[in-house]
Amino acid sequence: MDENDLISRLKMGDEQAFELLYHKYFRRLCAFTNKYLHDYESTREVVQEVFYTIWKNRSQLKTEKPILPFLFQSAKNRSLNVLEHSKVEDKYQEVIKYAYLQGDFFDTQDSLLAKELEVKMGSIIESLPEHCRKIFLMSRHEGKKYREIADELEISVKTVETQMNRALKVFRTELKEYLSIVLIVLI
Repeated sequence: MDENDLISRLKMGDEQAFELLYHKYFRRLCAFTNKYLHDYESTREVVQEVFYTIWKNRSQLKTEKPILPFLFQSAKNRSLNVLEHSKVEDKYQEVIKYAYLQGDFFDTQDSLLAKELEVKMGSIIESLPEHCRKIFLMSRHEGKKYREIADELEISVKTVETQMNRALKVFRTELKEYLSIVLIVLI
């Protein structure tokens, strides 16, 4: 089966065509993506996301264009997004750590803000659905990788990723105002 036929079948929702595409390019995309991420687990997650997006948006695929360059570009873009997100997360964690370490130098208002933030974070964690909360705590508090969590809970890595994305989305939404306040206090 040539690539145009494969894409045509995929566009019509043919799961077998999707599996063929997946098995044909998965390892190549992992090797390519790992050059950016240098972490096999993150690499697999990115490539799985690429294929998930292909399946989700299959009706928009172009049969006249080769799919391989599109797959590589998607993998590269997602890898760069992961790296950028990782930098933002690291910065946020640094700010919070700095805020706690510098507690002696804060005035009362700043200390109250830090305590309020801590309470808010606790309430956000408690408000997460039980399964989501468990996965979040295993990742962030126990430092487990997605694969370890998936193995321990006997679920797929994709499920772990989805639950983490949900939790982080709630945190981003709920803590948006606090991050700007903490940055102002530190500057």
